[in-house]
Amino acid sequence: MRLCLLSLGPPVLVSFIFNPDVCRAQWAKDFDCPAGTVYRDLRPNAGREEFCERLLPGSLRVKDGHFKFWFSEGNPGDEGTYTDGRRVGPWKECSRFGKCTHVVYELMFPYEKGRPGFRREVPVSFQDGKYVFDFASCWNTWVSKDGVEELNLNITSSRYRCGIAYLPQHVIEHGGDGDYLCRIPFSVGKRELESLDLLHELPRLGLPQFCKTIGRTGEAFMLLENFEDVVTTVDVEKATISHDNAGHETLTFRLNQYATDLATEVAAKEGPLTARVCTKYDQQAETSLDASGRTLFTYRLSDRRAEANEQKKCLANLLDSPSGSSK
Repeated sequence: MRLCLLSLGPPVLVSFIFNPDVCRAQWAKDFDCPAGTVYRDLRPNAGREEFCERLLPGSLRVKDGHFKFWFSEGNPGDEGTYTDGRRVGPWKECSRFGKCTHVVYELMFPYEKGRPGFRREVPVSFQDGKYVFDFASCWNTWVSKDGVEELNLNITSSRYRCGIAYLPQHVIEHGGDGDYLCRIPFSVGKRELESLDLLHELPRLGLPQFCKTIGRTGEAFMLLENFEDVVTTVDVEKATISHDNAGHETLTFRLNQYATDLATEVAAKEGPLTARVCTKYDQQAETSLDASGRTLFTYRLSDRRAEANEQKKCLANLLDSPSGSSK
């Protein structure tokens, strides 16, 4: 049962208990959906989402067509159009306090168009009983999957990597554990997967672990090109602290091969990368080769004791984790 509020004219407001279907009747259907899509009318809490959705093989689905959202009846939120799970064209976006802005979203960003292997299509599909993920294309979109619990994949990209946020529905609605973020180099290409659980699927294919729980405090270590991340802590295979010939403490990283190749390629085109520790200590990254010919990246810790201790504390989990052990 649900409580419905009926206005009988100011200042009288009378409440009755109605069947939920009676409450639902207060909302009118605003639009029809094009062929090949289905109409959805969801009622989260006191609000409403009305949209068109395209069903894909493998229990996948994407919003495709008109979309309207209300925080509550008479209190509109966002309105616009989706194309294959991506906001496209003019949108009106409103806060719950009634402040609205108008935004125009592109079907393809300039950095997407110029990427080798990029295609304007949903980058995950279901073929011959397996999910096929095209990490080289990585067209920005949002894909949902039906199951015991709804799963959502927020697929984005930067100039250098494909980002996939793995978001079970309970995390979206209530928070808690179960979400994670993957940052996958485009060079991984197209891969066949048994499931969309990339945290476990990628290592089964012999790939490095590109996924980790979504952090709340920022990255302990990054390599940046013009403020854009090229490498993060998930790429570190080995990290050690030692002293150089002048007695300064230095932090040396060895990365997985995909990240190493990406970092060296970007540095060759754009110039030396910036190493950032604890989200705020920046300096130019230095490189060298180990005995096996693998590229190493070096960061000199601060000469100030307090700052050096802060850097070590920030990096402790990285240095002590299995991914930071000697291989």
